[in-house]
Amino acid sequence: MQVCLYSFCFSHFLFIWDSGRRDICPFRKTNNSIPWGEVFETLKREILDLKLEPGRMVSENEICERFGVSRTPVRDALRLLQEQGFVETVPYRGTYVTLLSLDNIKQMIYMRVAVETMVLRDFLNVQNPMVMEEIRHAIAMQKALIQTPGFEPEHFYRMDAQLHSIWFGAVKRQTLWEMLQAQQLHYTRFRMLDFTTETDFNRITEEHEELFRLLCEKDEKGLEKALKDHLYYSMKRMRHAIEVEYKDYFKEEPEEGRFVI
Repeated sequence: MQVCLYSFCFSHFLFIWDSGRRDICPFRKTNNSIPWGEVFETLKREILDLKLEPGRMVSENEICERFGVSRTPVRDALRLLQEQGFVETVPYRGTYVTLLSLDNIKQMIYMRVAVETMVLRDFLNVQNPMVMEEIRHAIAMQKALIQTPGFEPEHFYRMDAQLHSIWFGAVKRQTLWEMLQAQQLHYTRFRMLDFTTETDFNRITEEHEELFRLLCEKDEKGLEKALKDHLYYSMKRMRHAIEVEYKDYFKEEPEEGRFVI
């Protein structure tokens, strides 16, 4: 059953990965000093970091003024953002950052739990002192960061991703990790919202320390439960915020089973 689930997840990832190859394109220079690709990458990063919030209107005029470019590179950048689903154009109204889909996010969490659980099982068979020290150091760096006054949640998000990538790399499943990270449209933005609204980063580092302890003890069942609780927690914690403070960030979807993964 687990092998079938792994095969299904991997096949699904390959489909997404292959269909996403259209994202890779050479950025041609415009008549301006800034290539339109730079405008595209900057706007995309700001959407992923929630500096451009879901539902926010994107003004061509403001972007032109900001980058000091003509409308042509801006329209090229917005066209590619629209093709990748980051913005949508509403006739006679304008261009807006797309809303988040809770259903898509739930399915991504489900898939990540299924895949990462099996990766950790494989990791138990190959772990060595050097890799374990790398994990310990990554957690120590997280703990140091959250003691820094005014640290940026985006920085913690990237350190969190780096930690989880260690066991994927150790079992030679880095491509799987990259596929997971490529699901940016909804899941990455949700994770960023999770971190930017988090008030207890100590809880996250403690959960990471618990995963490290279970890895050291090679406790497979304990790892499976701890990982599931760790990845599902954000959906539970964020429920009130999703329904109230950030309601406008999400698409309207059926209420029944909305927060059930």
